[in-house]
Amino acid sequence: MTLNANIYVLFILLLMIVAGVVAWRLARRKSHHPVLITVLCVLLCLFPPLALLALLVLALWRDLPVRA
Repeated sequence: MTLNANIYVLFILLLMIVAGVVAWRLARRKSHHPVLITVLCVLLCLFPPLALLALLVLALWRDLPVRA
């Protein structure tokens, strides 16, 4: 069974957009370097299980303390 390359590319692009938005929103609360984490998650979308694992780790990470 062959998978059409166009469908795979569209899936990866959609996953990059969704993972980028989710990673940005999570990384703003949980890191001092949200841009770096977002770029890393977007690049990991080339291999989807790693992208989902990175988002899971980011979601389970503790929040930064609130500055007074």
